[in-house]
Amino acid sequence: MGPRGSAAALLAVLALLVVVGCRPKDGGCADPVACERACSPRSTEACFAAGRMYGAGIHGRRQPKRAVEMFEQACKAGHPGACTYLGSSYEHGVGVGADLARAQRYYESACNSGDGRACIGLGTLIEAENPSQARVLFERGLDRLEAGCVGEPETHCGALALLHVQGIGVEIGLDEGERLYAMACDAGDVESCSAVAELVRSRDRARSDQYYARACDGGYLYACVQHGIDLLLGTGPDADPGAGVARLREACEVGEPRACAALGTAYVSGVGVEVDAQAGVALYERGCRDGDGYACGSLGLLYSLGTGVPRDLDRAGGLFAHACEAGDALACGNLGWMHLRGIGFPEDRDGGVKLLDDACEAGDGRSCYRLGLHLAEQGPDHEAGTTAEGEAARLWRRGCELGSPDACTALSVSFIDGESGGEFGGDPGAGDQRLAVDLARYGCQEGSAAGCTLAGQIFALGWNVEQDRTTAEAYFRYACDLGDVDGCEVLASWLGAGADANPDANPDEDRAADEAAAAELWVRGRSLRERSCSEGELEDCIVLGAYYVRGLGVDKDFGRAVELYGQACEGGVTLACTQRAQILITGSLRGPESGDDQDRLEANYAEAFELLSQGCAAGDPLACVWLGLAYHRGRGVEADGEKAAEYYGRGCEQRFAFGCIGMGKLHEQGFGVAKNRRAARRFFAQACDLGANKFCR
Repeated sequence: MGPRGSAAALLAVLALLVVVGCRPKDGGCADPVACERACSPRSTEACFAAGRMYGAGIHGRRQPKRAVEMFEQACKAGHPGACTYLGSSYEHGVGVGADLARAQRYYESACNSGDGRACIGLGTLIEAENPSQARVLFERGLDRLEAGCVGEPETHCGALALLHVQGIGVEIGLDEGERLYAMACDAGDVESCSAVAELVRSRDRARSDQYYARACDGGYLYACVQHGIDLLLGTGPDADPGAGVARLREACEVGEPRACAALGTAYVSGVGVEVDAQAGVALYERGCRDGDGYACGSLGLLYSLGTGVPRDLDRAGGLFAHACEAGDALACGNLGWMHLRGIGFPEDRDGGVKLLDDACEAGDGRSCYRLGLHLAEQGPDHEAGTTAEGEAARLWRRGCELGSPDACTALSVSFIDGESGGEFGGDPGAGDQRLAVDLARYGCQEGSAAGCTLAGQIFALGWNVEQDRTTAEAYFRYACDLGDVDGCEVLASWLGAGADANPDANPDEDRAADEAAAAELWVRGRSLRERSCSEGELEDCIVLGAYYVRGLGVDKDFGRAVELYGQACEGGVTLACTQRAQILITGSLRGPESGDDQDRLEANYAEAFELLSQGCAAGDPLACVWLGLAYHRGRGVEADGEKAAEYYGRGCEQRFAFGCIGMGKLHEQGFGVAKNRRAARRFFAQACDLGANKFCR
């Protein structure tokens, strides 16, 4: 439940601590406000302590700009440690605009004044351009920190521990880093207590909890947040949701926005507390006001979904932009997706792709998945000599490795389709096929609704697994529960077949139960399609039109279907224009011979012929065939065999079976063409090859 996609932002905010990682003398004051009051040119330790507490969030919320002001006062008065912190602030842009030249000047000044941490910071800054000079600085800084750690462990041991953990100037040594952090913690450095907790949390949760508790009780609010999250999400004896919520609430009340954001997520997701979306909204708003990017991004997500608040895409976009500027990768990805798809913004493909690419590089797996999805829709890039499918698969692999279940599902599909065989090219081998099954099941397990549908299809078909209807149904049902409309519709179609689909079932008792379950699933599917259609997904509008035509989960309503097809048609989907025309020319989508007159609409031949003519000219074989049928049957026009043959022929040439059937019937009848049974049989054979089994003679 930790800040999604905000690892980079968190590191940026805490960059000051990462570089210098120690605790100054407190100047005789207990909190940042008291230290600021005591700050003067004669009491630089108080100024430094105030800046240090404001910057880290000790005994109060983080105030990076205020911290920089305190460091500047102390640095001007000759405090080397404050100059070091200023150098870090300018290097990483924390509380002030990034300025590497100024950062270097502050580091040089502090290093020359004997601060070993500044020497390390300066060495890191110039290492790429001057590695030999950087090594000299690392040695100098290491010597000073080792000497300082002996006399003042609370001030220097934490910084020395960081060098061992990161391998700066020394070989990486996690055990030595842990030992030094523990020394600094025992001497009173609360950040070092938190560092020990993070180093041991994967192997010793009890010890990790102890160190987090020491850091939190010492006023380090970041440790309170991490401890609260660990308690909230722990399993077995490590779990204590009540204590976790209490930790987060305590830190939130003190003013730590990350705690408010994490607690908001607990209320939205119902982890450790009862689900309360409005409480989650209030907490996100509080965290966002105090500058937490994750809180702003999470609030934007609620506005985009209409959860706990009225749906407002403008508000969502603004919040995503604010969170993105604060470094929240997930928010950047969500903003990029809105621009790419024209959701709440005018469509901006270049801008959307750039945001998604940046978010993917920053570690947001879902952005990798979405960018791959976009590339897969584009087709081959001949200039680059690559295939979009291959690039998409690479992105999905990265997204899957970053923890995106949807990316794992997409990668599974690419293996199944043979787009990712071997090294993302060539035919997939048996290992790839087994991996595809594992990825689909993993994606479902981790929350990918599409992954559950795919897993259901794999078990339904027995693809590289033993065919198992019960398991397939379970996957489809779970997919539907997670909101995947395909899962709902596949299961509804399956259950709607009743005893025919399951011959072992009791045809009287189970058929009724299956049909009732199918009806409920169609209702859920329609609801999901309605929502997506309202969000501008035109394909969902088309499918939704079919719901109203067939009466799936709703009463038949051809008028509503015409509206939905018209909406997609205006959006540029040729197929939707043809489907709208079909209803307008026949009064239904069931063909001119169907019954149910009470369900029909009044025909509108003029609009229908305009839409069909445009569709046929655009290459839609279905539109061509319907024009052929109209001229063949005299629907809205005088019957004209030559024109019927022209349009049927276009459809048949585009390998549309019904066009070949129409040509066969014209030759049987000798209407518009010479009567020729041999030619008719040839067209019927073509229709058979295209899947029209009825004409396989």
